[in-house]
Amino acid sequence: MELNEFLEGEGLTGRQAAIVFFTFLTLIIVAGILLVTFSDAFYNLVN
Repeated sequence: MELNEFLEGEGLTGRQAAIVFFTFLTLIIVAGILLVTFSDAFYNLVN
């Protein structure tokens, strides 16, 4: 399956769609945790 077909999502099975969904969800959660953890450092960089 080439990338365009994969991104359109028509050929995805339920399992593949769930993997993509939870991968993005995990990425968002990890990014949020990193931002909260290092928010003081980021704040000091701006000010």
